[in-house]
Amino acid sequence: MKLISVNKIFLILGIVLSSAQASAALIGGEPAKNLNAISFTESYADGLGRYTVTNELGNSYLAGFGVTNIDTTAEIETVEDWGSYIESTGGGNVGDNYFYYFAYTVNAENWATQVLYIEEPNSENDGGGFYNPAEYTAQDLYGDIDNFFTNGENTLNWYSANDGALWGGNTWGGFVFRGTQPASSLYGILASEDQSTATVFANGITPTNVTTTPDAINVPAPGALGLLAMGILGTVLRRRKQ
Repeated sequence: MKLISVNKIFLILGIVLSSAQASAALIGGEPAKNLNAISFTESYADGLGRYTVTNELGNSYLAGFGVTNIDTTAEIETVEDWGSYIESTGGGNVGDNYFYYFAYTVNAENWATQVLYIEEPNSENDGGGFYNPAEYTAQDLYGDIDNFFTNGENTLNWYSANDGALWGGNTWGGFVFRGTQPASSLYGILASEDQSTATVFANGITPTNVTTTPDAINVPAPGALGLLAMGILGTVLRRRKQ
């Protein structure tokens, strides 16, 4: 099997099985459902958030996904033998499943211009060396930005697979973001490994668990606590003298 690239994502059309979760619109207008295809947890501490994502759908790869938030920046954490680093691109592996993702911060400025998903005709090159893949922005996938975000959210942290993607049954926690506290729903695209089933568009999935640790800067310093205590004590003493 040839792993996907952002320039080589297969066009896979067909009927998608249903689930109880919110429906999404398959590109081309055909109805689609989530199929319980993706689950994720979310954690946040000291300015860094983390999505730990599980591809629940067998015989598929996670072509791309985005999580809504407020004023955040999407990034990838790559772990190597010598340590880890966080950049706008990166990847890792689960066993023999190697993957690499690009991180895009999508907001009002690039909603209609940043390409998030590329479909390529499911036919061999005609020999001329040219492909005409269909490219989709957030505007193409989800419609007008004013109708997409809710609860004050204004950012879609998007991760597009390139030269490898997370296979069905695998979990990875290298999808990170910088910014405010979590406020999130996930939107994802899973494609069939062998083109035997339809592409699944997962829509509006909420995290199964959220763990939030307050930022260190929000904890009063010991000196500040001492001054506060002295102020309260002084007020009590003055009242006793009156």
